[in-house]
Amino acid sequence: MVESRSRHWWLLLFIILAVMGLHAWLTLSMATLLNDMQASDTSGIKRMEATMMSELKLSDPPVAAPPPPKPRASRKASGQRPPKSPSPSASAPEPALARPEESASAPEQAESSITVAASSSEPESSASEPIPLALSASEPSSAKGPPFVWPLATRVSYKVRGYFRGDVHGQARVEWVRQDMDYQVRVDTTIGPSFAPIGSWNLISAGTITPEGLSPKRFEQVNRLLIKTSPPRTVVFDPQNVVLDSGEKLQRTPGMQDAASQFIQLAYQFIMQPDLLRPGNTIHIPLALPKRVETIAYDVIDEQMLDTPIGTIPTFHVKPRKMSAEGGVLPVEIWFAPGLQYLPVRILVRANEKTYMDLQMERAPEQAPADAASASASAPPLP
Repeated sequence: MVESRSRHWWLLLFIILAVMGLHAWLTLSMATLLNDMQASDTSGIKRMEATMMSELKLSDPPVAAPPPPKPRASRKASGQRPPKSPSPSASAPEPALARPEESASAPEQAESSITVAASSSEPESSASEPIPLALSASEPSSAKGPPFVWPLATRVSYKVRGYFRGDVHGQARVEWVRQDMDYQVRVDTTIGPSFAPIGSWNLISAGTITPEGLSPKRFEQVNRLLIKTSPPRTVVFDPQNVVLDSGEKLQRTPGMQDAASQFIQLAYQFIMQPDLLRPGNTIHIPLALPKRVETIAYDVIDEQMLDTPIGTIPTFHVKPRKMSAEGGVLPVEIWFAPGLQYLPVRILVRANEKTYMDLQMERAPEQAPADAASASASAPPLP
């Protein structure tokens, strides 16, 4: 009787150990498979590697530098005076008048143009000094802060909380990397534990920097769910057109962005024109999405104080007027922090009233600022 019970317990223990071993093997196999999938790069965009970064501290918002003074006309080295201009005569032709359409468009061009601060007229100025971006002379910046220079790399990390058929948790980050005049913006969101995620959502934008901000060349979106990875959804930009994921070719409008570059472009616009962030204002961003082209109206709702790991900081809440998930990219509400270079410290993604992802900054942003030589070499050309 005792021997029978002993055999029974040994058999039960063997079954328990076998089940535990099977579960451990399945978990390890699934984690390995998912990690292999994460490591494999299905993207057609070659990744730029970020340089060494350190924590970004709260500071005055960066500003567009004032335009440089116009260079003075210098006399010839020989010391000779320039010849006098002939006196006007009655028979001299009158100067040509500007065409009406040119005169009418001149103020608009002066208001909307964004230029680069050129080298000063002083001979002592060094070519290796950073060349900050500046508003045109018609819109001088009155704000105080460090002149804005595109950093080499910036990363904002978030913790993710949301709801999709139950509570979900994860991690996310928005990463900016620059090499000379080329840039990449990556928005990576992972649901589930980092070693074996349930799913992920990856947006990649690659393009060039211009005086007007970012000019995308290619956008890709890759979605993963367990062991299934969707083919990248793409948008290809050329100077006149955009090619959607379906192959449809549409006209490219000035200032057009994609779903990833819009975060940095909005921040850049706020640096160049801080008055845009007044509650009640609306910012229009033309977007090329994988399935359609649309101009999104972002309303500046209000200024909010957000509790973050680095303290309570002021932010501006910007919300899209159209909250629709059509077109393959979900609408996002964004909280920009002027004291952190207008970086997005909170991003709220809504699919509907019950399905959402709330990304909140989990630690201080990281940044590799541009040094003098690289900033000078990478400054956008004068328009």
